[in-house]
Amino acid sequence: MPTDRPKNRFITGFTGLRALAVICVILYHFNPALFSGGYLGVPVFLTLSGYLVTDHLLNEYQTTGTFSYGHFWYKRLKRLYPTLIVMLFATAAYITFFQRNILANLWQSILTNLAYVYNWFEILNGQSYFQKFAGSESPFTHLWTLSIEGQFYLIWPLIVILLLHFFRKSKRAIFWTALILSVISALLMAFLFKPGVDPSRVYYGTDTRMFSILLGACLTVLWPSQKTLSNPNSQQRWFFEVIGAIGMAGMVITVFTVGAQSPFLYRGGMFLFSIFTVLAMWAIIANASVWNRLLTNPVFDWIGSRSYEIYVYQLPVFVFFGDKITNLSDYQWLYAIIEVVIILVISELSYRYVEVPFSHYDYAHAARQILNFVNHITPRRAILSLIIALGMVGFLQSTIVDPKVANHSPLANHIKQNAKKEKQYNQKLAQQIKDGKKVKRTSEDEAKIQKDGLTKAQLKQAQQLSGSAVGDSVMLAGRDDLQKIFPQLYIDAQVSRQADAAISSLKEMQSKGVLGKNVIIGLGTNGNINQDTIDEVIKIAGPNRNVFWINNHIPSQPWQNKNNDLLTEAHQKNKNFYVIDWNDYVENHPDWLYNDQAHPNTTGAPKYATFIAKNVLEHEKK
Repeated sequence: MPTDRPKNRFITGFTGLRALAVICVILYHFNPALFSGGYLGVPVFLTLSGYLVTDHLLNEYQTTGTFSYGHFWYKRLKRLYPTLIVMLFATAAYITFFQRNILANLWQSILTNLAYVYNWFEILNGQSYFQKFAGSESPFTHLWTLSIEGQFYLIWPLIVILLLHFFRKSKRAIFWTALILSVISALLMAFLFKPGVDPSRVYYGTDTRMFSILLGACLTVLWPSQKTLSNPNSQQRWFFEVIGAIGMAGMVITVFTVGAQSPFLYRGGMFLFSIFTVLAMWAIIANASVWNRLLTNPVFDWIGSRSYEIYVYQLPVFVFFGDKITNLSDYQWLYAIIEVVIILVISELSYRYVEVPFSHYDYAHAARQILNFVNHITPRRAILSLIIALGMVGFLQSTIVDPKVANHSPLANHIKQNAKKEKQYNQKLAQQIKDGKKVKRTSEDEAKIQKDGLTKAQLKQAQQLSGSAVGDSVMLAGRDDLQKIFPQLYIDAQVSRQADAAISSLKEMQSKGVLGKNVIIGLGTNGNINQDTIDEVIKIAGPNRNVFWINNHIPSQPWQNKNNDLLTEAHQKNKNFYVIDWNDYVENHPDWLYNDQAHPNTTGAPKYATFIAKNVLEHEKK
């Protein structure tokens, strides 16, 4: 994402492309189902970096006959580090005083980000990109992309110089090396991706994400920045109009049609999107079509030139704002505007008072300038010093916080325990369904369920119910109690699930013969539900099954009301589609929920399960 801005004709076009990418990232937060571009904005940044860095490298080598690796890194650190350091310590300061529940791992997060290995720390630490537990989401999660770029800056120049040395300065070897490595990276992503499993490993991995950067490097060899079309003829203009149209149309279609956890995205979709990005970039570089002009305007130039700041500060603002304003759903647009304004103001201040002055700072006389810094304190210097000092307090305090204890909150332990029970129970249940046998409750379970509000008649009815359930972490939190009520119910609940995961889960259960007559869905916690997903779920269920969809109670997320309205409309249009109004039922009982006000706690889980049971038993298919 962050690169030196080339002083040539396509700078404004590339700046506009960066602006579109960062806009997609912001829009994704407000509507994850519609704007999977929050994920696909990243390949745009990576592809641009691959082109610009490789172009700079080859230009210097061609001009001077050598390449200064130290100077290359010096320039990048001057450009990138000041903003990153201030952001990390400002965020640490806020965590220290206002959100100490995420203090654990703070010092590791800061050090691994400064060393550009944070993506591997996230992988090894089991940090999901897709998990949306309000109040516990890391404000650093998005910085994985900066680590991948940093690793690229470290390794790629060395590879290029070696290739130029051993292949007689032929750029062809660079092209084929980049292309082959990019294909290997894309194949590795496809191979490691497992449907139904949190894809964070392949999402974060340098090995599985390098194809975007390397495809940008390929374009550099094919069409370097110095290659100009000073007087393009009509055929050249037409060619680049079409190339740009294919690239931009492909990017837009992918953003609006491919779900964030769609298997296609990981089995070639991101690779294809990166190719579309390369085509759009090619049309911009050639400057022989309308595409450069379309992406050139004052708004895009302002956003694109500050895209680095907007990107690094957007998630901390979203996380901290959501922690303090726990009912985003009622005032979605107002809060969205406030959040965007905060992000843009911080980004402008960072760009103006951190990036620009420090990128021109002369570090050759650092010791003397540090003394001048101390002797001549200005308001800006005082604020920056205070930010670093307060952030360092959090950094030091986090070293004595046991990550194991912090990562095992009551909610995390509850969900982990239920996930383990689910796996064991489902193996047994699938075999018994195949053998035509029934699972019976214990008398102890029956007594507890009656105490929670079900009658003997309802217990008997629930004992025989044939069905299946697909859910996310909310259902997983209530899974144990739900299973005791419905011993024949095949439950597939996993953390971090998007709503469209219901489709593959239901198809898999259908192939196993465990779908049953009643389908219960508990999805929408982690993002928007779309109409296509509902339609496909109804289609899979068919006319001989009922579908029960538990609506969402996630007041900290802006998509709650939209999801629930969509479910209500689906109920009105489909006679076998029912909405279980958990949102209304639990709204006046915050004591039934964990602190995130989304997941039922040990008191709320029996209430959750009993409420679902009463709704299902009222309309069940025999």
